[in-house]
Amino acid sequence: MKNWKLVFEDDFNEPKLNEAVWHKDTGFIRNREPQYYTTEDRNCFIEDGCLVIQTLREEYKGAHYTSAEITTEFSHAWTYGRFEMRAKLPRSRAVWPAFWTLGANIHEVNWPLCGEIDIMEKLGGTELRERQTIATLHWLSAETGEHKESGGTSNGTYAYERELSEDFHIYAVEWTKERFVWYFDDTVIYQCDITPDMQGSFDKPHFILLNTALENWDENSCPNEDTDLPQRYVIDYVRVYQEA
Repeated sequence: MKNWKLVFEDDFNEPKLNEAVWHKDTGFIRNREPQYYTTEDRNCFIEDGCLVIQTLREEYKGAHYTSAEITTEFSHAWTYGRFEMRAKLPRSRAVWPAFWTLGANIHEVNWPLCGEIDIMEKLGGTELRERQTIATLHWLSAETGEHKESGGTSNGTYAYERELSEDFHIYAVEWTKERFVWYFDDTVIYQCDITPDMQGSFDKPHFILLNTALENWDENSCPNEDTDLPQRYVIDYVRVYQEA
């Protein structure tokens, strides 16, 4: 067990989101996703000592769905450490919650050279998907010059015995100079070494993102009348530790 020191914590016990820490992204952001990220209180609010990101079916600025995405991009970024969240996840077809990071140099070098660490993602809609958390790394390969990933749905998945929407669980990654280790509660679910192929994507500061998106990869994954909305992504706390 490493000698971890707590360097950041938000336990969401204040009546409103701390906007000195968290920035709310707005609009249609990426991946042709159909949700519009808003700054509306109905999409992102504090309730009973937890942050709630709520995804709704509603007409809003040309979208049929709204949700929220918050980041520490303009306040905090860290190189190495243990990134940890305790949360209860939303469910249903096409609903896609995530706890992840991006390199703070993204606007200089673009994605995926900046690096992306997906600490937790969940894709809903089937009995297995509702029990499954996904760990992934993304980077720009020095060897091929193309986007490359490790983990993901091929070998970065872990299936729990019950749906992840039923209770709170701890999702974490431990990031050192040598490797990444992902955890679900106290269970190691995936590991990946840092290699020269990653071109330094994971030796520079990363900031945190929390969001619920909606899938839209093809007609078989996009939300439809079977998608049960609203859905709530309920986050008890976010913590970052670094080696003392």
